[in-house]
Amino acid sequence: MKFKRIQAVIRVSKFEDVRKSLHSIGIEYFTYHEVKGVSFQNEKKGTYRGIALNDAAAVISKYLLEIIVPEIDSADVVHCIKNSSQTSEAGDGKIYVSDIESSIRI
Repeated sequence: MKFKRIQAVIRVSKFEDVRKSLHSIGIEYFTYHEVKGVSFQNEKKGTYRGIALNDAAAVISKYLLEIIVPEIDSADVVHCIKNSSQTSEAGDGKIYVSDIESSIRI
């Protein structure tokens, strides 16, 4: 059986919505990590009394979810995460899907 790894970077505020949504489609276990990113998108540069300013390099807290599922279920999981984590604003996150070559039970 082939497996997929789904990694999703989501807003901290949407974690509970995503968790409940994943549970509703039968995902009983996944791991997550607190991560931080840096955004320079709306960077404001300038000078004040001859000193260069760069005050918009914001550190953003996010969660990184990792879920391993059978290949046949991966599209449902991606759809579930996307729908439950969207706010229609920039910075909602990203979803990455990759193949799992093998897994070994410990």
